[in-house]
Amino acid sequence: MEEKISVIIPTIEEESLFAVIEHLRKLLGKDIEIVVVDKSSDEYFDRIKKAGVVAIRQKDSGVENAIMLGLRSAKGSILASIDADGTHEVAGIKKALEIIEAGKADLVLGNRLNGLEKGSMSFYLKFGNSVLSWIFSRVYKTKIHDVLTGLFVMRRSSFDSIKETEPYRAGIAFFAVELARRGYRIGEVDIKYYKRKYGPSKLANSKFAYGLGVAAHLIRRIRDYSPLLIFGGLGVVFILFGGILGVFVLISFIRSGLLTEIGRALIAFMLVVLGFLMIATGFILDLLLEIEKIVSRK
Repeated sequence: MEEKISVIIPTIEEESLFAVIEHLRKLLGKDIEIVVVDKSSDEYFDRIKKAGVVAIRQKDSGVENAIMLGLRSAKGSILASIDADGTHEVAGIKKALEIIEAGKADLVLGNRLNGLEKGSMSFYLKFGNSVLSWIFSRVYKTKIHDVLTGLFVMRRSSFDSIKETEPYRAGIAFFAVELARRGYRIGEVDIKYYKRKYGPSKLANSKFAYGLGVAAHLIRRIRDYSPLLIFGGLGVVFILFGGILGVFVLISFIRSGLLTEIGRALIAFMLVVLGFLMIATGFILDLLLEIEKIVSRK
């Protein structure tokens, strides 16, 4: 018999985990299965087992791998995940669950940006998250503000479509991207986000480097999903810079009556030509991708 909802909690020695477990039980009662995926010491793992949850050892690394491991073993008809550090509002799972049960979305993310506790998120993390979320929203024609959140709820049927996909370094954005690429509806719900109570984040040694890695993976997926957006965007930038450089060359020629900026003129010409070639490449790749999709449907 399936549980109503399974909640996956990835952790590495997070002391706040046990408070999160108790809060989940109070919030969702007997309708919940809690799966904790741990990459910590034996002593900490023993404490998890004593908490009366499904405890799984993670042998590889990466939060997306931990969540995928938990999801594959979960029994619930609805699947969720939340960070173990106590920063995400646990009640956000119930809010997201209501949207799923109402049939308004297939995956619901917790949007932290409208409920930040003072000092809970640095400016550069908030800015980077907003930029990546904006790109995600434009590419997949949705409206998401926090694609790097640590809380989500989704249907099991949605997960079944990606359960064999090998996770890449993108956190929960991995699940959002892969489901969006397959045409599933992505929604969000506002949640509160609190400051950490115990030590620094264990997500990565450098959150800045981690963010760059996530951005790189997202750009690769966008390139494969919408090549016209990537190549066309770069083409426009090249044409713009080439045009600006060309204007300076033209002004110099008008003033002196001599073409003294031959080097800059050649660079401007090459930038514009390269820009048009990149746009053409984007169109061709986009067309080939559409043909591939049509063939695969047949």
